Amino acid sequence: MAITTRQTEGFTMPELEYLAQNESITIVPLHRMDRIELVRGAIGPFRPPQKTVVPLWVAIMLKRTNRCRIVAPKWMQYEHLRDLYKREEQPDAMFTRLPIYYLEIAHMLLTFAEDDLVESQGIRRLLQDLREVRQSKTMEGLRMLNSLQLQMDNLSMAEINEIRPLFGHSFDMLRQLDGLAQATETEQQQSQFADQSYAEMDDAFGSRYVH
Repeated sequence: MAITTRQTEGFTMPELEYLAQNESITIVPLHRMDRIELVRGAIGPFRPPQKTVVPLWVAIMLKRTNRCRIVAPKWMQYEHLRDLYKREEQPDAMFTRLPIYYLEIAHMLLTFAEDDLVESQGIRRLLQDLREVRQSKTMEGLRMLNSLQLQMDNLSMAEINEIRPLFGHSFDMLRQLDGLAQATETEQQQSQFADQSYAEMDDAFGSRYVH
């Protein structure tokens, strides 16, 4: 399969946010509404104050028309983010598990539903701190890159997207260098074999024709 330019260069933030809008999120409707038929199935009916799970794009649409309140996901609550950050910054700590689109979801909720988030400014700071410490760990992982694999579990889509161009070029270069090293080693082995073969031939002919 051919690798496209988009696969090597990555996606833009709006494109990633578009993909993230199909993630599910909980809302509290503020008005009674009937079921809504969507391509992927129906949602609703909406009966305040009963919580309902909807796609993120629906939640944002209803929020912008003052028809719902968005419930922050657990991972985006201040106390949970603070604990995640403390674990993330520990020496030799692995990447903590977060939703694949956590950065995109957080950005959209802070943009369109900040008033629904408790301690929104603290959440914003913690997300920035978390992003920076994870970026640092990602760059450290790239420094240990080898021609076989890059093992960094639990990266989000945006984090993968950031390193995709650098990783792709670096990985190709390492594979070329590895191939060159293998070719050099093969040539050396062939040369040693040839020298040994000539030496054996000299010994054989020499012993045969020595009177």
